Amino acid sequence: FGARSVALVGVSDKPENLARVVLENLLRWGYRGRIFCVNPRGGKVLGFTLYPSVTDLPEAVDLALILIPAPAVPEVVEECGRKGIGRLAISTGGFDELDERGESLRERLVTVARRYGIRFVGPNSLAVINAHTGLCLPFLEVPPDIPKGGISLVTQSGGIGMDFLSRLREMNAGFSKWVSVGNKTDLDEVDYLEYLGRDEETRVICLYLEDVERGRELVQVASGLRKPILAFKANVMPQTRQSARSHTAALANDDHVLDGAFRQAGIIRVDRLSRLATFSTVFALPPLRGNRVALVSPTGGILVVASDQCARRGFEFPSLPPSLVKEIAGRLRAGVVKIANPLDLVDVQRSDDRLFVIERLLQQDFIDGIILILVARLTRMGEMATSGILGMSEDMILEIGRLMERYRKPVVTGLLAGSEVLRKMRRVAGFPLYDDAEDAVDAAAVLRDYSLRHKLAAESSLVRATG
Repeated sequence: FGARSVALVGVSDKPENLARVVLENLLRWGYRGRIFCVNPRGGKVLGFTLYPSVTDLPEAVDLALILIPAPAVPEVVEECGRKGIGRLAISTGGFDELDERGESLRERLVTVARRYGIRFVGPNSLAVINAHTGLCLPFLEVPPDIPKGGISLVTQSGGIGMDFLSRLREMNAGFSKWVSVGNKTDLDEVDYLEYLGRDEETRVICLYLEDVERGRELVQVASGLRKPILAFKANVMPQTRQSARSHTAALANDDHVLDGAFRQAGIIRVDRLSRLATFSTVFALPPLRGNRVALVSPTGGILVVASDQCARRGFEFPSLPPSLVKEIAGRLRAGVVKIANPLDLVDVQRSDDRLFVIERLLQQDFIDGIILILVARLTRMGEMATSGILGMSEDMILEIGRLMERYRKPVVTGLLAGSEVLRKMRRVAGFPLYDDAEDAVDAAAVLRDYSLRHKLAAESSLVRATG
């Protein structure tokens, strides 16, 4: 991830050449390191000299990416070893995920790499991305407009990893590191989990796994980290095992055992793939240190749906004291709504009145946080209003962020709206906006569970330290 120089083995001047796509990604992402290109035919591509072989490179680079036919890979790895290149990203497929011939190639690859002490990601992978340095090595085009941030992903599928980045971009959430581990012939999720746990630029770690070969080590490493870890485990049904094996040579695991191990390690297991990206964003909010929430929405039906989900996730709705009820009632327009928790704000129309209510709720010691569900209203021609979020405004969204900072309590916010409105408001907000009421509740539950576990771990450490 910290490579200051890269060699791309297999680049040609053909537009469809995959290694050329990698080169274009590096240029597009503004990679700050030195780039060298290798092709036996020589020549130039995009202004870069094509060196005939790795041994002809003017220096031993930090990282070599290999994207050539599988039978030629062991020989190039040998050249890298002789050149003193100790880190490789092998994107080439056709190894043990293919057939017995591929398994033989794998054995040769491992033998050569171990002889020279080389560590590598892959084969059969999309390599790595470091958003903070512009190191972007997938052989698929990666748009450079994905925000930089603190979410990192370890994925056993490059395609799913690309989808993860697309979802983060939609949510205006930033990522830090990204690795497609492929066949995990050398480095695997345990190695990357250990690294990301130390990485100061990573605040949240996400895992997409099709198998776990070093389960005990995974639990040990995860248990020692003080960062949120979310995981989606695929390949759990007997019918999927053959397709997973042909994809990345993955072996299935006992799902019940894995589930228990994840819980023991504090790994948050998500039940739908889309939620891996969705829930990774909730840790940008202040901690939710308990079950006591205020559920707020300007729409009664949404309150009913969200209330059901809150009950399923173990949340409680503390009663509001008469003095607070009287304050809120003073902000009603027509006085036709009963003030209670859950709180229907349909009769509180002005933005400053709604902000007053939210702030007063955050000030209460008996409320740990707020779950706020907003709905955009329709305009003519069926389009969503970009500023008609039932009394909400951009300034109000910004003020909600400031209130969270002031009171160090979360307002987990759902916005039921078309993509245009969501995109606009997510750019404004600076905190996550969920497009589904139940997802917002579930994200709040994820934040609560992690916050409480983290609090208990901190208290246990203090007890041990003080004897």
